[in-house]
Amino acid sequence: MTYNKPSILATFADQNVLISMSYQPKVALVHDDFVQQGGAENLFAEIAQIYPNAPIYTSLVDWNKPPMGIDRNRVRPSFMQRIPFAAKFYKLLLSLYPLAFESFNLSAFDVVISSTTRFAKGVVTPPDTIHICYLNSIPRFLWHTDHKKSYLPSSLESIFRPIINWLKRWDMAAASRVDFFIANSQNVKTQIKKVYNRNSQVIYPFADTDFFKPPKIHNWRLKSQKYYLIVSRLVRWKKIEIAIRAANNLGINLFVIGEGPDRSRLKHFAGKSTKFIGKISKEELRQLYQNAQALIVTQEEDFGIVTVEAQACGLPVIAYDHGGQKEIIKNGLTGLFFPSQSTKALEDAINASSAVKWNLAEIVKNGQRFSKKQFVKNLKAKVKEYASQK
Repeated sequence: MTYNKPSILATFADQNVLISMSYQPKVALVHDDFVQQGGAENLFAEIAQIYPNAPIYTSLVDWNKPPMGIDRNRVRPSFMQRIPFAAKFYKLLLSLYPLAFESFNLSAFDVVISSTTRFAKGVVTPPDTIHICYLNSIPRFLWHTDHKKSYLPSSLESIFRPIINWLKRWDMAAASRVDFFIANSQNVKTQIKKVYNRNSQVIYPFADTDFFKPPKIHNWRLKSQKYYLIVSRLVRWKKIEIAIRAANNLGINLFVIGEGPDRSRLKHFAGKSTKFIGKISKEELRQLYQNAQALIVTQEEDFGIVTVEAQACGLPVIAYDHGGQKEIIKNGLTGLFFPSQSTKALEDAINASSAVKWNLAEIVKNGQRFSKKQFVKNLKAKVKEYASQK
């Protein structure tokens, strides 16, 4: 048998194939901070699962707050971590965040993925590194007056005004450093174009639709109370007081789930039919979704994970007719919109909702569109596409 030795060119070609097959870009992840728990943090935790070997850069960490599944050994906080009580008084350190994110050395990475509502997009990357920014929201406290008032006490507004103006200029410069934007909704895509004049692709976030699902058997103790739900961080700009006033006027039960700085003010509006439940477990939340009359959303959300969770449990949603919830709810089929943030408009929507015979299967099917599996598939494909342009 004659053995033909492969040519040098063929050998090099085979080696190149092997290299291209085995090559994996070095990825770094960046998140604003871990000083509170919410939808953005849960979404980032899933991104961290997709890229399990990627280090995580962030400004500041309260080590009791990172979401489950994130190994603290992966987290690289900035110099801000060394400031005493920084995690507690993080809002007063506004001027330091740009410096914190610009201080990271990311030259060893091929791809940087930032997930942000505020500052993380401001990292500085080398020309050969692809920076992909998943934007949950533009910084509300910079670009929306109502949000600015709720972010800082009014007594500090005049002191921080020059800092806010400087941060707006920095935020525009930071947005220009991003190679590719991914928006979490069409609503946020519009904001990116309006504020930063940048294009973006939409990849919807997810809810845990394997967990949030209709009950096999209703909890009749809960069901018999015929209550409506608010599930939200309690801050002034969300205008939760209109739901409390509507509950008072209509004589309906309203359960308010969540904590926040506006709680004490909201309790002044509450009658006997409104119950503040505070922070609860995921299992308790699912049970409350499963047995409620409807979820009420009084604010304009960038997307609305809570709306998806409720729909996945078969619960109709009564929502303010602005923002990301318009991309989730099918008006008249899986929920109803009310046109203005007024008590009267919400009362009319509640009355209309109570007269509808809702189709449970239709509502559940709608919520299941936003599954974790779909999010992971879409994000991995988009990152691969952008990384290939290096």
